[in-house]
Amino acid sequence: MRIYLVHPGENGAQGLTENGVWQIETLVRQLIKSDIKVDRVYANGHEASRESGDILSKSLRVPLVCDERFIEVNKMVILGEINDFELENLDYVNLFVDEIVSKGKDAIITIGGGIHRAVISRLTGIPLSETRHFSLFPASLSSVQYSNNEMVASWKISFINDTTHLRVP
Repeated sequence: MRIYLVHPGENGAQGLTENGVWQIETLVRQLIKSDIKVDRVYANGHEASRESGDILSKSLRVPLVCDERFIEVNKMVILGEINDFELENLDYVNLFVDEIVSKGKDAIITIGGGIHRAVISRLTGIPLSETRHFSLFPASLSSVQYSNNEMVASWKISFINDTTHLRVP
């Protein structure tokens, strides 16, 4: 099983910018070219995440599932300062991830940088504070893969912050 994490395209107060739409459409072309197949696209309630998810969903012809239960993870949480509100939000993120994993199918999650880091932390066991070192650019692609060999079953990071699809020849 593989989870692809898509950072939303460039966005402003009104959602994706024109450049952000282009970024996600360019990512879609790369996903199709690479023959990446997923069962669903997931997004949270953030406008840019939903818009990015909608483009991915329609282009890849898979359902979009929006989950309004959680919001972006505050940068201070990544640095280790967690209050009750943020703890509840992280609980929702973990529940969301567990629900996706329980389906056992490859999926795309389009979410902001804090949640991106929380998902990686949840799946791999890397402390959330250690994910602060990851760069996450607009429309970047990351992948976490579940492997189950004879020795150990675990989630491993395949790649983080891939933006090669955005390079113009």
